[in-house]
Amino acid sequence: MRIIIGVLTLLGALIAGAAAKSTIDGLEEDVVDGIARLPESIEQVGIATAQLFATLVPLFALVVILWQRRWRVLLHVWLGSFIAGAVLSPVISLLGDRGATQAGGDPLVDGENSLIAADFPTTSYLASAVGAVTVGAPYLPRRWRRAAWFWVIVLAALRFLGAGQPPLDVLIAVSIGTIVGSIVLLVLGSPSAEPSPLNVLEGVRSIGLEPVRIGRLESSAGGSVHYVATDADAVRTFIKMRTPDDQDSDLLNRVYRSIRLRSSEVRRPYSTLKRRVEHEALALHTAADGGVASPRLIGLGVTPDGGVLLAEELIHGRSLAALTPDEVTDELIAQVFEQVGLIHATRTAHHHLTLDNFILDPAGRVRPLDFDDAELAADQRALSRDVAELLVAVGAVAGPQRTVAAAIDAFGEEPVNRSLPLLQPLALSSSLGREIRRQRGLLDALRAEIHDRTGVDDVPLEKLARIQPRTLIMIMAGALAFYSLLPQFGNLDDTVDAFGDARWQWIPALLGAAAIYYVFATISFLGSVAQRMPIAPSARSQLASSFAQLVGPAGSGKMALAGRFLQRSGLTGPEASASVALNTMAGVATHLTLMVGFFAWAGGADIGGLSLPSIGTVLLVAVGALLLLGIAGAIPYTRQRLIMPVVSGLRTAAGYSGQVLKSPARVAGLLGGSTCITLSYLVGAVFAVEAFGGGLSFAQIGAAYLGAAALANIAPTPGGIGPLEAAMIAAFTGFGLDGGVAISAVLTFRLATFWLPILPGWATFLWMERRGEI
Repeated sequence: MRIIIGVLTLLGALIAGAAAKSTIDGLEEDVVDGIARLPESIEQVGIATAQLFATLVPLFALVVILWQRRWRVLLHVWLGSFIAGAVLSPVISLLGDRGATQAGGDPLVDGENSLIAADFPTTSYLASAVGAVTVGAPYLPRRWRRAAWFWVIVLAALRFLGAGQPPLDVLIAVSIGTIVGSIVLLVLGSPSAEPSPLNVLEGVRSIGLEPVRIGRLESSAGGSVHYVATDADAVRTFIKMRTPDDQDSDLLNRVYRSIRLRSSEVRRPYSTLKRRVEHEALALHTAADGGVASPRLIGLGVTPDGGVLLAEELIHGRSLAALTPDEVTDELIAQVFEQVGLIHATRTAHHHLTLDNFILDPAGRVRPLDFDDAELAADQRALSRDVAELLVAVGAVAGPQRTVAAAIDAFGEEPVNRSLPLLQPLALSSSLGREIRRQRGLLDALRAEIHDRTGVDDVPLEKLARIQPRTLIMIMAGALAFYSLLPQFGNLDDTVDAFGDARWQWIPALLGAAAIYYVFATISFLGSVAQRMPIAPSARSQLASSFAQLVGPAGSGKMALAGRFLQRSGLTGPEASASVALNTMAGVATHLTLMVGFFAWAGGADIGGLSLPSIGTVLLVAVGALLLLGIAGAIPYTRQRLIMPVVSGLRTAAGYSGQVLKSPARVAGLLGGSTCITLSYLVGAVFAVEAFGGGLSFAQIGAAYLGAAALANIAPTPGGIGPLEAAMIAAFTGFGLDGGVAISAVLTFRLATFWLPILPGWATFLWMERRGEI
């Protein structure tokens, strides 16, 4: 979460500094002028305090670490500090000239009579301090952690009083320190947030228990830590521990749900950790009063470091999730629904009715657990959500018929019918979402069974999402394309004139070339698969790939879609990967072959301002890559974790490719289709140039397109958005084409070959998804 917040803050600061430079400069001058109006004594005290804080606090921390001989912590803190300080300067340089500002003219600021530089602590020092505190904070007790961050805040605030770099740089420094420190913790590891054994013992004793043994349970959920306390009489008690870090770990999920889902789907967090545990205790007590076979509440306790414990009866037995389908009898299902009915009778919604939260005890009774997410005084919609979740959880094991019959017997038809709008993935817990993806027809089967048994009319699903991920991808791709192409419109008048003089009779030919691309893509795809594939679904997968290419750069979205389609069609994972790799390699080989040929035809390797690297450079890169590969192979860890899996995958792919290459027809389809794929777009580029008056030969257009496409394929943008357009325009103008004509031709070409197919590709993608083809 810290990385995400740091990156967003850094991007916001950089965008503001670049896009609104005059405004930011004015604000910074206002801040400096305001500080300059402070009385000189206050300013001098502020600067002296900042320098004192910046000097003594790190020295004190260093002495403590050395005294405790915590060398590993010292190394990690130094790395966070050093890297953050080193990264700051190149990042700030992106904003151009960030001249120093002057807050005043007193001796301290002038620095002539000071032992410490006038601009100390600098923003580079501040970035290092934030990086060090971010890395070191998890190793500190909670109070010292707060003191360390208070030191950073004071340092940043007092930083405005001195001379040096502009105030916006303080925000950038804090962001970079946070990002670097978080990455260091992520890579090198952070200390466990679990309480110490002594704190756990003191917390258990605060409940009134006197354990002789406390054992930690491996299975824990929802961020809590589970223990079993055994007293002198061999009575065992279940202990659920929550630490102050639990609330921080839930923050990212809450932020995501707040953005992704409507406000009705996001529950407000508890104000304190103690209130959260008290709420669970109240829910347990309420359930027990209502006759629910829930665990008996024993008490609550606290630990010296701020953790809160909940002690309850330890229930022995087996989780219903561990039972085989044959063991899930009708009587067992009836007990599950009966217990949930008793919970609902107290107007309590459980909100986490998965089979993991039901135990079958030795007496054969079903007992519900984990009331952490329970909602008291729940409304009808919350109860209906419980019913929907329970239908899915039980239906995944017992089948729709038995599940719906048991639900109607326990709840009646009306509560079951009210759950229909919520029988959808977004209304269910994440574990049930995975089960739904594994059993794709489960939700439809449950809805159909409810309709058959109750005769209720079709009920539309409730709209729970605030924004769809695909919509967000489309918006981001469109924005990226716009800003990537914006520099190309510097000569807008010439571009408008070129569009006005266009010969639109060439446009149908361009659209035809764009459409026939998918025919050849299907032929190449079929040629890369050893098994016999259905033609129509294969063609649909190629059309759907026009939308999938927005997901990632270098065709990764298209390859992922092809692999998924092949696996759904019956191929194993290695076979699907080998087929996708073979098709990709054929496309690369034919593209490079055509590119070399067109370069020679066009009269040289220079494409108007774009030039290929020299042979020496290519050899140097190849030798460097082989050297790195040899080093990785010599290290046992990387050899076992990276090299051997890749070698194994290549062997599987080679064996599968051998099956494909045994068929001349498949080889012809693979290579011929790949060649025609490239030629169809090349011919489309010719038609686009001719639509605006022409002026280049077929060889020049081919060399320009093939070279630009090769560069765009290694660009980190979906579909080569931006780099492909820029490279094609540069190549066309380099060959002598007018700038306005080049821009118009390239934009029209990309509209026909990239943007227009996205809408039918999206519709095809959704259609295939609904039919289970991907």
